[in-house]
Amino acid sequence: MMNCAIEELRTPPGLAAPFDGACRYLISLDFDGTLLCEETRCIPSAFFVMMQHWRAHGVRWGINTGRSLPYLMQDLRPCAPFLPDFICTCERYIYMADAAGRLVPDTAHNAECAAINAAVRARFAPVLQQMMLQLARQHPEWQWEYAADDPLSIEAVDAATMDAMAPDMNRLAAVDGGVAMQRAGRYLRFADARFNKGTTLLHVAQRWSVPVSHVAIMGDGHNDLHAFQALPAAFCAAPATAHPEVCAWLRSHGGYVSPETGVLQALHAWAERHFL
Repeated sequence: MMNCAIEELRTPPGLAAPFDGACRYLISLDFDGTLLCEETRCIPSAFFVMMQHWRAHGVRWGINTGRSLPYLMQDLRPCAPFLPDFICTCERYIYMADAAGRLVPDTAHNAECAAINAAVRARFAPVLQQMMLQLARQHPEWQWEYAADDPLSIEAVDAATMDAMAPDMNRLAAVDGGVAMQRAGRYLRFADARFNKGTTLLHVAQRWSVPVSHVAIMGDGHNDLHAFQALPAAFCAAPATAHPEVCAWLRSHGGYVSPETGVLQALHAWAERHFL
């Protein structure tokens, strides 16, 4: 169950680790299946040691996820000794650490995202509902449901089912040129095409004056492709367990596919190119 005391668009409880000096490098990490281990539901303690050690090199890090803020904090808080320097939720909302380490919402950006996506919801939800009724009749074997808090989000019973549904979902998104499909594992969300993991990460990098060549991006789902594509000069990587289509894209575009699960191996490979 979510912690109802934590609300989207508000400052979450907890603090990022102290940071002095200029931000020289930025690490953006997907959460589920990338930073968070699916088997243990934990983040390796070695990761937090690494982040503390690398602060001397001007490294800040954050989580860029499709999860909402309450849903993210539910699994992050129990295993994190400190918060990230930034969080991007729902592939669009941004929170950045202030001088005291508080993750402060980017009010102007977030308000714009919320207003624009409310308009998308109003016009696109009826289209989606009609399509899903048709698909339910054509494919009764597909098990899925709408997310409880978002009529434009669909949760399939497993990733294989979502793979089967994806071609129809892509065709549906093409009906409205202003809508994009953001997909990760068994989850899918339709949202305004102007906001995704790539645009939010670019916003954070620009706020902290970090060049794209000093950014590392790691993720395992189709929604991470938006970030890889938006920041082609960044170090783009995926764990060994990433979706095969994500791994194939990285290999064909000079990215890094780790031989291991998690982020530690890929982070070492990135740091060796810059400051180790």
